[in-house]
Amino acid sequence: MTLRLFGAGGAFSRRYGTTCSMVTLRSGQRWLIDCGRQAPDQLHAAGFVWHDITGQIVTHVHGDHVYGMEDFAFIRYFESRGADLAGMLGGAMPRLIAHNAVRAEVWETLAPSLRYLNDGRGNCKAGTLEHFFEVIAAAGCEPPRHNPWAHAERFVTDDLDLVARETLHVPGKPSCSLEIRIDDDPRSERVAWWSGDCTVDSQMLKELEPRTSIFFHDCTFVDYPGQVHGFFEKLELLPERVRHKMVLMHHEDNLDQNRERVEAAGFRVAMPGQVYDLVSGQRLS
Repeated sequence: MTLRLFGAGGAFSRRYGTTCSMVTLRSGQRWLIDCGRQAPDQLHAAGFVWHDITGQIVTHVHGDHVYGMEDFAFIRYFESRGADLAGMLGGAMPRLIAHNAVRAEVWETLAPSLRYLNDGRGNCKAGTLEHFFEVIAAAGCEPPRHNPWAHAERFVTDDLDLVARETLHVPGKPSCSLEIRIDDDPRSERVAWWSGDCTVDSQMLKELEPRTSIFFHDCTFVDYPGQVHGFFEKLELLPERVRHKMVLMHHEDNLDQNRERVEAAGFRVAMPGQVYDLVSGQRLS
């Protein structure tokens, strides 16, 4: 199981690209984690097309995480590629995994484009999310804690097994981290962890560490009022055992000004094009 970073920068990065990564499973299935506005060009530059992608995982709805999904939906629905038929012709649709509260906001964002499908009876706004994606239902959930929606939802499809757990990003906004199961043994609880976007929850990270091979955490070096990301000075206070498993992503373009301090604390830094082995936690390229 591997994770490849197409974009590793924050929302306004011009050097490192907006958020989109690809998890390749043992079966060969490829799943995207988020799909920012630059994702269509990022995949093209890396030699991939939308028909190579099995499914899409969404952590939350901000443009640098979902604005590439319109391209994904339209290409797969209207275009065939070799033996892969377009969705409108009965071809396989890409799958979609998102916490139920996040999924509602996905449709709010995409609906102004995707709803314009004719149902043949004069209704020109018949399109739904299910016309473009095979929406995977949660296999289980944890009851609400801080918000009206479920605190966590588990999703299982073929050899992908993950938990989308609510985290604090923008207060009141649905946003989830991901716990991706990495072992074949169903009794194992080992995971690779992906933050999405969130503030630093040191207690959760310390509790997860014994069963986590690698952490990918968003990072900012700017401490601004109403912080919504992983402020580096708080990440820096994490125990060494957590820091040494952590890859900092979603960083700003001022990264080089802080790199010496980052590496001195034992963190690794995500860069576009890097590939990580999710089982060992080691970088492959």
